[in-house]
Amino acid sequence: MTLKEFIRAHRETIDGVIDARLDFVPRQASCSCPKSGTDHYHKDARRHNDEERRGWVLSDESLYLMARSEGVPI
Repeated sequence: MTLKEFIRAHRETIDGVIDARLDFVPRQASCSCPKSGTDHYHKDARRHNDEERRGWVLSDESLYLMARSEGVPI
């Protein structure tokens, strides 16, 4: 399986990992919501393209290991 095929087959999962990483607000960060001072998430409506997904697969350990376990030669 190529990296391109892996991304095509797992877009939803990859997007979920990306969103979880980008939406997380640690308790030390300030925000103007009622959850300020706690670990929480701010859900943003964003769309990802395959080039961005490729970068995340290559740089995020969990996505990298998932790709390697499916035989992607990276």
